Amino acid sequence: MKKIILQTGVKLMFLSVIVMLASSCKKTDDAPTDPARIFKPSDVKISAGETSAKLTWTLPLMSTGKVLKYSIDFSTDSLFSTIKYSTTADTAGVTVTEDNLAVRTKYYARIKANATETQPESKYVRSGGFQLTGIQLFLPIRDSEVKENNVVLRYTPTVGLSTIVLTPATGTAIITTLSPADASAGLKSITGLTAATKYTAELFDGTKSKGISTFTTLAPTTYTVRLNPGDDLAAAITGAANGAVIGLNPGTYALSATSFITQKSITIKSTSGNPSDTKVNYKEFDLEGTGAGITLSGIEFDGTAGASLYFLNLIGSQAANGSAATFTNIVVDNCIAHGSTTAFLRGDRGTNAKDFKITGITVNNSLVYDMGANGTSTYYTFNITKLQFNSIIVSKSTFYNCGPGLVLASTIATGDQTPSVQISYSTINGFGGSAKYALLDANTNPVIFSIQNSIIANTPKSSTVNASAIRGTGTGSSQNISNSNYFNLSTALTGGTALTFGTATLTGNQTIDLGWTASTTNFQLPAGSALRTASNTATAIGDPRWTY
Repeated sequence: MKKIILQTGVKLMFLSVIVMLASSCKKTDDAPTDPARIFKPSDVKISAGETSAKLTWTLPLMSTGKVLKYSIDFSTDSLFSTIKYSTTADTAGVTVTEDNLAVRTKYYARIKANATETQPESKYVRSGGFQLTGIQLFLPIRDSEVKENNVVLRYTPTVGLSTIVLTPATGTAIITTLSPADASAGLKSITGLTAATKYTAELFDGTKSKGISTFTTLAPTTYTVRLNPGDDLAAAITGAANGAVIGLNPGTYALSATSFITQKSITIKSTSGNPSDTKVNYKEFDLEGTGAGITLSGIEFDGTAGASLYFLNLIGSQAANGSAATFTNIVVDNCIAHGSTTAFLRGDRGTNAKDFKITGITVNNSLVYDMGANGTSTYYTFNITKLQFNSIIVSKSTFYNCGPGLVLASTIATGDQTPSVQISYSTINGFGGSAKYALLDANTNPVIFSIQNSIIANTPKSSTVNASAIRGTGTGSSQNISNSNYFNLSTALTGGTALTFGTATLTGNQTIDLGWTASTTNFQLPAGSALRTASNTATAIGDPRWTY
């Protein structure tokens, strides 16, 4: 037994020695002699810009004293199943441009050290994804220039621009050739588009992309009736059924008496989509009773000839203005409205709070001015106290000389939900007075109020305003002003103090004085102004019409 144990012990010792020798041999074999380890570049860094990208990498191990060359491949997939471009370098870096790679396309790069007389080629080191961002010569697309079957695209005038390619969400791309005159003019009208379709537009100089933008053509309009100047617009409104769309061909129309839209919702729309060639001289639009609503599109509305009091007025009925009513939506889109002496919108006639109800009020891409007296009137631009509303949305619009305050919703009432007022990409100037709250008076009612990417200037226009521009303290309230610019906001024309904004959260705002006064009517942003890139998307703030 002792002999067996001794023999077993000797065998175990022998095996241990073998394992140790094997381990020692493995460390020797694993020394960094493999090109994959000592001859391979590493740590690829990329700095990409509009039209070029610089790639650099760390020199391989033990490369001192060697003259190395590198091969670099570029592919749109990380597996490099298809090589889009290849080049070489004799330093640890290479620059590629839009001559080699397409802009706005994600690429991957791989780099290897080529073989030398004494060293085989290395394995590849791969980069992360990167892309050339591309030059952007396209200017913002104007809402009013996007139609059902055509669009006007604007761009920085540049010699050499050759084509615009419009690619629909589905279907065949449309290629439009630009003449030298088109390139110098900085705009191109393109027809033959499909309604209600999203397009991606790309601008080219030869094969080089010089801009990209997207837009969606308007949905097709089916007109119930089309009118010409001289036709009876008042009769068409009276006779229109619920849902009717009244089309106005270019020209001037007269509504000498108040137009009642009674328990129906209708649309009045220019066939051209251009408020500069289609005008209505109005007295007043009264939405009467439950179901009454209106959409106005592409028209100039002038109330001066008819001595208009209100542009839009909500009533329960002609016999009893304050009787309860639930209205449908109000939409003012791509319009010019001016010349009412009291208010843009009156919705306070309900006998009791919440007798009047409406879901939404929207003003988009519109110019509104000379609506109500600033220093003596008690009517705000949106004079909707006692009206229960879900939302007021104002976007891409300009308001000036428009009453003693913007929104009045001060009659205390508990609504079915917390209403919101959202103002974005808009310009408001020369307003305020009568000791009112310049922007919002919701009293102790809850309201969600936000101003974003907008410009507000010159209040009061006359008389005085409250020290705070905003009042709305109900439970659930929130106020926010962000990425906006405001200046000349004071409690009085002379000797006043700067306005405050109540409990509003202020984020990313500026106070650049643009030199406007309360009587300014042209709000063009100066070239090179910091406000042209001040929005939360690095675009211009305020109504876009003033940046073109």
